Amino acid sequence: MSDAALFSLPKVELHCHLELAFRRSTLKRWAVDRGMDVSDDAAFDEAFLVKSPMEDLPSVLHKFLNTRDVIDTEDKVEQLTYEVCADMHQISNVRVLELRYAPSFLLDAHPRMDADRMLEAIQCGVARAEREFPMVVGLIGLLQRIKSVEDNARWCDWILERKAHFVGLDLADDEVNYPAQPFAPLFQKAKAQGLGITVHAGEPAVMGCARNVLVALDDLGADRIGHGVQAIHDEEVIARLVRDRIPLELCPWSNVLTQAVPSLAGHPFKRLLDRGVRTTLNTDDPGVMDIHLMDECRNVMSHLGISLETLAQCNEWAREASFIPRARIEGVWDNPSS
Repeated sequence: MSDAALFSLPKVELHCHLELAFRRSTLKRWAVDRGMDVSDDAAFDEAFLVKSPMEDLPSVLHKFLNTRDVIDTEDKVEQLTYEVCADMHQISNVRVLELRYAPSFLLDAHPRMDADRMLEAIQCGVARAEREFPMVVGLIGLLQRIKSVEDNARWCDWILERKAHFVGLDLADDEVNYPAQPFAPLFQKAKAQGLGITVHAGEPAVMGCARNVLVALDDLGADRIGHGVQAIHDEEVIARLVRDRIPLELCPWSNVLTQAVPSLAGHPFKRLLDRGVRTTLNTDDPGVMDIHLMDECRNVMSHLGISLETLAQCNEWAREASFIPRARIEGVWDNPSS
């Protein structure tokens, strides 16, 4: 399979965390400007990138927090957003991109930043990319499980008050120690007001974790599942995903790095696909994890024997599952790539 043929396939990215999708050269410059000793590539990698399976969560979270510390102004957020979009299209021919972000994540570290100014900066970055490339971008507001119900209720209301600028709502962070049920009323409220619902569920390799997928569907009203990779271990969950045509936002390389799966060859992407689950392919944290969607395509093709035709089907499922309005998607899908 040639890179040209793979690139020519129009792609959909449903699961990308904006704050962790930086362009390497830009983040390095920002870090050096802040006085960090990361001008050497190895030092930068050690501070910011996850390139091999993580041994413990704290060491990885440290890299996430290093990234957060460097993204300290709304102007940087605007540049970050534009570059994420541009790289998605220019490197992987992504036409439909959903970016999720938690306003609280950056604001916790940078109280002088403002949530509305940050949203405006993201919109400016998106608008510039949509002018320059045949692509459409939608924003998903993200609530953090590690925060209280009260804190998340405030952020949920903030997102709903600005729902014209968002296409969906997500719940992320540690699903083992922070169950989803307490946040169910917030997600039901958002769903009732027209936002798409996606929930991180069934990701870590912990016994019984697949059942979190059912909680996301039944209690939070999820339309899609973020990751859901552990569904392969639960027949009831698989049957439910197939019956209700629920797409999984699978991120194979991320799953390897977090040890949710043992290896790319051991990833259940194809097994889930063969069982009738709607599998989609995504990058998760492309900056921190040093990966592009083209790389993920190559991963499943070379390690799992996925064909270009099957990838096209997965992209079609992703396109159908996107929370971005159909008319906007149709306007860019068949346009020549720039």
